[in-house]
Amino acid sequence: MLELFRQHPKAFLLSVGLHLLVIALIVVNLQFSERPKNLGTGKPAQTVQAKIVDQQQLEERDRQKAEAEKRRLEAEQKRKREAEEKRQAEQARISAEKRQAEEKRKAEEKRVAEEKRKAEEKRVAEEKRKAEEKRIAGEKRKAEEKRVAEEKRKAEEARIAEEKRKAEEKRIAEEKRKAEEARIAEEKRKAEEARIAEEKRKAEEARRAEEEQRRQEAELRAKLLAEENQRRLADLREQYIIAIREKIERYWLKPAGSGKMPVCEVNVKQGPGGIILGVSFGDCGGTAIYRESIENAVRRAEPLPAPGDPALFERDLTFLFNPGE
Repeated sequence: MLELFRQHPKAFLLSVGLHLLVIALIVVNLQFSERPKNLGTGKPAQTVQAKIVDQQQLEERDRQKAEAEKRRLEAEQKRKREAEEKRQAEQARISAEKRQAEEKRKAEEKRVAEEKRKAEEKRVAEEKRKAEEKRIAGEKRKAEEKRVAEEKRKAEEARIAEEKRKAEEKRIAEEKRKAEEARIAEEKRKAEEARIAEEKRKAEEARRAEEEQRRQEAELRAKLLAEENQRRLADLREQYIIAIREKIERYWLKPAGSGKMPVCEVNVKQGPGGIILGVSFGDCGGTAIYRESIENAVRRAEPLPAPGDPALFERDLTFLFNPGE
């Protein structure tokens, strides 16, 4: 009763007033009905019966009015309660949207900060690399200058020694002709030098042949190793594409009423760590709703799986999405 009074004070007071008025009318009628009237007319029974009928009609009208007022108040309470529930639901929806927007903003700020940090680390590493290359180049230049100076010094010493040797030979030739023994000795010396030179030439040819054989064997091993590496990378890339496609398919929700769906060529642009940068389609005969469901699955699958070898990372990926498999 107090709750009803708080919600509808005017209607409550009006209802109480009507009931008091009805009670007052009943009391007045009872007072008048108790007084004997027209005792000499001979119709007292008809008068009393008429008053009883009127009183019943008044009570019936009051009851109907009270029930109508009660129904009106209940309807008013229901309308206000529904309006309050609707207002609370709207406030809850707005709060949820604001919370989701705030979470999205914070996630975006975190992503931008992470990208800036990585860019700064990359820049510092690049500067260190360039400084190291510059230092190495300086050391190589100094070493080259030192080598050239050493070669010049040795060449100068060789030239002086050669000049001295020639001067000595000239002096000997001028003083005394070489003796026959010296000639024979010289011929033997030259023959020995020729023999030694021939042996050196043959040894050099053998060494070169052996080096050529080792080089060919090394090239063959390198070729076989490269082929094996290519096969390994091909297998890893196939596993990489399969892992990405399977993860996307796990997040894919089939559109209602779509029926049989065709194979769709999907192009995904990704950043470091498998971050989704963009989704597009090649040859795809499906509906816009079907392509949108694929794109939603790709974005829900973020981050995408990493390849088994970092060299296989591809910024632009293309694969076939076949829901019928």
